[in-house]
Amino acid sequence: MTNRALIICNGEPPTRRLVRKLASHADLIVAADGGANAARLYGIRPHIIIGDLDSVSATTKRVFASSSILRVRRQDNTDLEKALDYLVSKSIKNVCIVGATGRRIDFTFGNLSVIWNYTSRMRITFVGDGWKAMPVESGKEVRAKVGTTVSLIPFGPCSGITLKGLRYPLTNATMKVGEIGVSNIVKRSPFSITVRRGNMLLFIMDRA
Repeated sequence: MTNRALIICNGEPPTRRLVRKLASHADLIVAADGGANAARLYGIRPHIIIGDLDSVSATTKRVFASSSILRVRRQDNTDLEKALDYLVSKSIKNVCIVGATGRRIDFTFGNLSVIWNYTSRMRITFVGDGWKAMPVESGKEVRAKVGTTVSLIPFGPCSGITLKGLRYPLTNATMKVGEIGVSNIVKRSPFSITVRRGNMLLFIMDRA
């Protein structure tokens, strides 16, 4: 059963080693437009290339001629959204995204923002070199090494925030845009985060 997907975007790609490791655990690999160029450089063949294809080089198209190529011409959503929409149509429940940050700051913020339209249908994790980020699943325990730095960024008003197992705990707190919880430290693993209302992104920094 296909249930795990990797999306390779056209931002700053992680190291070859990391991307290939993630690809080895994916049932379905999707290149979001120019992410196909990074896939080619890393020797990874995507099952499908999706987007308006304005960033895919001629060399990449030739190398991946045997891959499925889905051209979506609409311009009112991003290539990441096109890839996520495709995965929703395939009932994929677990999605890892690389290359969604870096290069263009507007795309970085855009990519981090659009995921809230999909979190009710799939579990999404952004991964980069030394970090990962994911929407908070309220009440779920999270595993990380003691001493790891974690940060919480609200995307809109959040309330009923309770943090346990971190250096700076909270109980039934509130946060809004502009109030960020950066550089907390894991004191006990697993730790837990509860957010009763609102959207919050958890960053786990695997190294300083």
